Amino acid sequence: MTNIIACIDGSSYSQSVAEIGAWTSQRLSAPLTLLHVLDKSSQEAQSELSGNIGLGAREQLLTELIELDEQRAKVALKHGKALLSELESHLSEQGYDGTKKLQKHGDLVETLTDIEQDIRVLIMGKSGELHRKDTKTIGSQLESVVRSIKAHILIASGPFSQPQSYLLALDGSAISEKLVEKAINTPLLEGMTCHLVMVEDSDSKAETFANAAQKLKASGVNVVEAQLQGDVHSAILTYQQKQNIGMIVMGAYGHSKLRQFFVGSNTTRIITDTTVPLLLIR
Repeated sequence: MTNIIACIDGSSYSQSVAEIGAWTSQRLSAPLTLLHVLDKSSQEAQSELSGNIGLGAREQLLTELIELDEQRAKVALKHGKALLSELESHLSEQGYDGTKKLQKHGDLVETLTDIEQDIRVLIMGKSGELHRKDTKTIGSQLESVVRSIKAHILIASGPFSQPQSYLLALDGSAISEKLVEKAINTPLLEGMTCHLVMVEDSDSKAETFANAAQKLKASGVNVVEAQLQGDVHSAILTYQQKQNIGMIVMGAYGHSKLRQFFVGSNTTRIITDTTVPLLLIR
């Protein structure tokens, strides 16, 4: 059975990631696994042993560094186990039981690639532990994972509240038309109100927008239509905040002005600035 995988690393988003995982698990009737990956490269000490240091002293220093690395690894292991247990208890207090815990050593992307066939939805924080206090930073791990993993990805961007609606942003391209079809066929969005949004400074794509709205309605989706003006990312986020929309839905890739990913695009700016979960669907 495919799993909901929630990646935990001790960042400020860890609790939100776990809560989104439990919500997703319940909506899809799929088991939830909290995953903590111990990345050795992030634990290694950067040491400069060259220079006018004697051979004996250098060997002693190497021995001490090895012992220090071993101690650091043990502490990191205990910290990860404690973090997983605390989040499991937190979910249990909220009425969600049955959480699985998994701890792995190695690279996050490689770990996820190894289990990709068992991933139904992957959940990550917008940034990791290194950017604990920076809410305007997208972690490099997130970029690497999005480029490598083909499952739907839910990005935690702040405290979690169960969404009743989602914003689906279109740009009128052929790829965005496919995005509508995928949204219709994504069980996670079932029963939620869809705010179909297009930011356009002309009427050239009005027909495409109308067809998308009709397709959603024909599939039983409650649709609110909004054609906006102005800067793409600002217009989308302003509308989302005014309408109190609980989730943003976008495609992970594309060459349009709306969905180019991690290349200084509007998608990157939306992920950076939003405080609600963002679902990247495939």
